[in-house]
Amino acid sequence: MMIAMRRLAALAFALAVSTSTWSADLTGQWDLKIEDKDHRVITTLVIEFTNETARSCIAGGWRRVNVVSASTKDADFYPVSDPQSFRIKDGQLTIGRNQICDNYLRLQGPLNGESARGDYYGFSIGGSWPRGFFTLDRRGAAK
Repeated sequence: MMIAMRRLAALAFALAVSTSTWSADLTGQWDLKIEDKDHRVITTLVIEFTNETARSCIAGGWRRVNVVSASTKDADFYPVSDPQSFRIKDGQLTIGRNQICDNYLRLQGPLNGESARGDYYGFSIGGSWPRGFFTLDRRGAAK
């Protein structure tokens, strides 16, 4: 009986964490613009968020991002062709390249329904460094 109660409690906890983590509506396509430190748009993408589990070197329940289209003025600025993943934790949306261990590139900022704004940065064992900024807007959302 005690084992069954523990299993039930673990399942309830897992469902609660899953619900609180993924309660945002991320359906449809989103316009993602990534800017340099001077707020010049360098890279634009159209993305879709999926429920598919993504491979990551970092724990945290990452899901795969599908890149529908991308254009960039500098191929080395943001890795549009590398696998992307995302998570939402404590209201913060994080999108990044998480499969290349110890050379992470991240976009992070608060998700506010139809949009997000935040920072673009890199980090590794040696520290972190700012790279720019990003904006994310649901396609077709009123601005």
